Amino acid sequence: MKLIYNNLEVVNWVSKNKDLAIGFIPTMGALHKGHLSLISEAKKKADLVVVSIFVNPTQFGDKNDFVNYPSTLDQDLRALENLEVDMVFIPSSAEELYKNENYDTIAFESIENVMEGSHRIGHFEGVARVVKLFLDLIKPKYAFFGEKDFQQLLIIKTLIKKLGIKTEIIACKTVRENDGLAMSSRNARLSKHHRSLAPNIYRVLGMCMQKAKTMDFNDLENTCLKELSKFSNPEYFEIRNANDLSKSGGKNTKWRAFVATKLGDIRLIDNIELN
Repeated sequence: MKLIYNNLEVVNWVSKNKDLAIGFIPTMGALHKGHLSLISEAKKKADLVVVSIFVNPTQFGDKNDFVNYPSTLDQDLRALENLEVDMVFIPSSAEELYKNENYDTIAFESIENVMEGSHRIGHFEGVARVVKLFLDLIKPKYAFFGEKDFQQLLIIKTLIKKLGIKTEIIACKTVRENDGLAMSSRNARLSKHHRSLAPNIYRVLGMCMQKAKTMDFNDLENTCLKELSKFSNPEYFEIRNANDLSKSGGKNTKWRAFVATKLGDIRLIDNIELN
């Protein structure tokens, strides 16, 4: 497994492997089974698998969240070696990664202004910037993203389309703990008490899915917010068109429910397909 810490080495490595299909998984480290499932999917489709580990400062509005983001690098590298990942890119610094950045702000229309976009101002521009940098450097045939960050997934798909990037985006199902909690690096920061409450997020999403066929969506959103408030501090619970995150649709529209809530100081997000 090759470890690379600077942009030039990445360019040289990619050039040497230009005839092989690269599968790429961007991460911020603190790897869990969700990340590892993306790597497993990449190994099925690609000749070479590349993982990045970089806690990207441009996507954090809350500096405390950035500073406190969990880091388990030695453990992460052992897991990646066990999975026979071909190359791991660990930028030595933000300055190193961004030094030759070529990025113009992209209008993502409505998908960046709702839910996460309205609660984490500038977050998606930070995500788009770093993903474009990685794609420019690594030139993967495939890039793998989990559906837990569904809004981010749509942002990345829009980025690819608008810039004409040839990478194919592969969406992978959310991986959950046995009790239903969506796997997240943030779960490790939950207190024992809050961890015991956290599976209720998925329970509320399941309730929403059951009632979605017969209940008005506005009423259902309010019902789910009240249920979330019994054990957490919800920021939003919204039902949206899975294609463009609008509130409008027809009889063939695919709908998803989205939630963001806090347990103590830890903010968790999740979503579920409703039909």
